[in-house]
Amino acid sequence: MELEAFLSRLEKVRGKNGSFTACCPAHRDKSPSLAIRQDGERILLHCFAGCGAKDVVSAVGLTMGDLFPREKEWHRQKPLKRQFYATDLLRIINKEALIVLISAIDMAGGKKLSDADLERLKVAAGRIEEAVRCNGG
Repeated sequence: MELEAFLSRLEKVRGKNGSFTACCPAHRDKSPSLAIRQDGERILLHCFAGCGAKDVVSAVGLTMGDLFPREKEWHRQKPLKRQFYATDLLRIINKEALIVLISAIDMAGGKKLSDADLERLKVAAGRIEEAVRCNGG
């Protein structure tokens, strides 16, 4: 499958040069938490909210086999040490850090965060933690 064809099935796609973020179709995602990268002919996925790649592709009506060229024997290749570029991870961390900053400013100003805001703050913290883990931290 071509990367563009896969991206056309997603919402809020951003990025270029084979590295993208989008809303994850496997969960109710209001802000992009899915990182997508092309590695040669393969399409690599990572949801920072924790969805598995199989769940992501199933949610857009595909199978894992659709992301990999059928004529290659990928099982004979060495596994990748890192699946995503640091720029992808920094983009995610930057966005989630902004959520944390806004929440901190609100709380410092005496504003009580709503339950929805607290949940979003927890999601931001989890995504930052996952991005650090993906980079070997």
